Amino acid sequence: MHSGFIESDTAEQLLSRTPALLSDYRSRLQEIKSPLVANDGAWHACALQAERIIRDCADSLQHGRADVRDTLIQQVAGLGVQRATQGIDAVHSIRAGLILFDIVFDALGLAIVNSPSAFGGFQAGVRTLQRGIGRRLEAGAIGHDTYLLNTVREVNAATQRQLAREIHDHLGNHVSLALRRIELHELTWESRPDEVAARIGAVKDTLTESLGIIRDLVTQLRRADREGTLESAFTAFLESMEITPSKVRIQVNGSEEWAPQDVLDEVFLVVRECLRNSLAHAEAEHVLAAIDIAPYKLQALIEDDGCGFDVSAVAVAGKANGIASATERVELLGGTILFTSTPDAVGTRVTITIPLMDLPGDSVERAT
Repeated sequence: MHSGFIESDTAEQLLSRTPALLSDYRSRLQEIKSPLVANDGAWHACALQAERIIRDCADSLQHGRADVRDTLIQQVAGLGVQRATQGIDAVHSIRAGLILFDIVFDALGLAIVNSPSAFGGFQAGVRTLQRGIGRRLEAGAIGHDTYLLNTVREVNAATQRQLAREIHDHLGNHVSLALRRIELHELTWESRPDEVAARIGAVKDTLTESLGIIRDLVTQLRRADREGTLESAFTAFLESMEITPSKVRIQVNGSEEWAPQDVLDEVFLVVRECLRNSLAHAEAEHVLAAIDIAPYKLQALIEDDGCGFDVSAVAVAGKANGIASATERVELLGGTILFTSTPDAVGTRVTITIPLMDLPGDSVERAT
């Protein structure tokens, strides 16, 4: 029998076992009391991702090459947000991913036990299994972190607005009232006019200075609630290029106050170059750029659905000026940048990670 038919048979065998694999998966999650099976809705979302991973593995068995449908993985970011709103920690997704890997790995082994010639398909299936689970965990973590970062930013913004109101309405009002009373005393006090005038003058100066400080504080607090410079820069860039939000979507999560201005400036230049490459060279229809800013690190993910390319070949051919420039900018900030793309696949991913400060116990300082 031709090896292609054998691999097709093993793929069909794997697909036919999907209901049994999902049942085993659910049972194991129930054993560890995972919140991912706490109700039908949570389990349905979990089972849907597992079913897609199994189908990708079957396709890889059949074609003999790793094949992960990245366009479906992007939806997992929304699932990460949903789980965050439900109070489900990301560790439960990791545990579920490890359980699913064991179950599907064993199934892949059984699918080829009687078909030694399908070993190449088995290798491709395992790679697909690892990538499918890993990328979903990554996308879910991004969605989870996005929700938490935006929640923190909203809480900070609400706190700043409340503090601004308190300073203006209470402290500012009291100082103004005290100043007004002194002015009245200044007009009516007749005893020891020279001494009283000097004292009242000093108090007036102090209160006037306090009012100035209050006004400055209120102004700064309200300014912090405005749209950040990085988000504004991207908005201006898209408008200047006449690019619609339906084609390029930009997300800036977290607070820009956590990142030094030089880091924000460099990240803008790198991400902007990635956007230009996606539109000009990859001919992408849709591009997503998500920048997550946390107190200790900044992460950026740029994804498109355009034509892929051979990263190594481009570098060897000396056509990677954009890649080299972006890499140099990120590395000078002490960060890392990873380009993921292949000529026979749809889409390119660029992942950027930049530490913003040393974690407690770290001995290596960020490059400056």
